[in-house]
Amino acid sequence: MLRLTGLLLGLVCLGWIFWRFAEGGVLQALLHAPERGIVAWRTLAAVPVYTLGLCFVGFAWVAIQSSLVPARLPKKRLFAVYATSQFAKYLPGNVGHFVTRHVLLRRLGLGHAALLAGTLIEAGMLVVAAALLATGALPAFAPGWSGRVVAAAIVVVVAISLQVAFAFHRRPEWHRWLPMHRPGYLLVAWPLQGVYFGIMALALMLPATALPLPSSMWLALPATVAASWIAGYLVVGAPAGIGVREFVFLVLLKGHLPEGDILLLAAAFRVITFGGDCLLLLVGVVMGGTRTAIAADTGPVVPV
Repeated sequence: MLRLTGLLLGLVCLGWIFWRFAEGGVLQALLHAPERGIVAWRTLAAVPVYTLGLCFVGFAWVAIQSSLVPARLPKKRLFAVYATSQFAKYLPGNVGHFVTRHVLLRRLGLGHAALLAGTLIEAGMLVVAAALLATGALPAFAPGWSGRVVAAAIVVVVAISLQVAFAFHRRPEWHRWLPMHRPGYLLVAWPLQGVYFGIMALALMLPATALPLPSSMWLALPATVAASWIAGYLVVGAPAGIGVREFVFLVLLKGHLPEGDILLLAAAFRVITFGGDCLLLLVGVVMGGTRTAIAADTGPVVPV
């Protein structure tokens, strides 16, 4: 029911976006807009930039998995698994990438406890990293809120969470609940995720520079990107957050930009992310992410 609700929500948002495109004459305006060619070329140029960001978040995923197992894992092959499975988020349900990684890593010998913990830790750290970036636009969208206060609160939450991870590391009898063997890897993972969201914002800035944007938008756009990513990530059922992220673009930027420009940026962002996921899939296949006998490189991994 949760997946079905998320899918329906994504379809409703997507239908509303198309309706606004048609009713507002955005398509006609784009066909006659002098900057459409520049926006298109810069959108394509942003695809490899976004792919670079995906590599950073892939490295963060490898670090998280490495913190949860007692043996050293082949980092290159782990990254290949991540790169190959990432595209599965476009399958109905928005959970295909999690399922694919779980199946492939089970063939490495990893236990269910470690895999579930890795998924939850990654999800929590990603949302927190995106929320930290999204606080940058709070003064623009909500004048009564202080972005610094919210950012400080987020940092405190991260610090407490890391303390908990190190506490589980020191108590082997707790490993059945959270098999934390190398928590130091988590200190690397979170900054890598932050770099990912920064590059994601930079990728959208490339086509955005072709539009006449007010100076205030150069701070608001990265935060809008982060907020839309959180919404699409948390809505289970909408493949890759389709429809949901575009809806968040309209809600947050309405009144700050012409609706046509907002819809154009939302469409460009979707092309950039889809193209980046395609390139990452190609990288994963070349690196051998579809192979299942990964453990043969280093010997069997002790299940957790």
